[in-house]
Amino acid sequence: MVNSSKVKVICRTTRVLKPVIDAKTNEILGVRLFGEGAHEIINIITVAMNARLPYTTLRDQIYTILL
Repeated sequence: MVNSSKVKVICRTTRVLKPVIDAKTNEILGVRLFGEGAHEIINIITVAMNARLPYTTLRDQIYTILL
């Protein structure tokens, strides 16, 4: 579960973000997203998957959109 100010304001705090990562390449193979705001992050994850970027590329960024 991810907590953010936005989530607290809209009173919907149940979240699931579960990535599947290749242990050898660190590439994102898939992701399960559930909850308010999931649509805000799926496109970012899709770009990383299509570019075959390691998950660390997304992990190490600063985001203004929070799930």
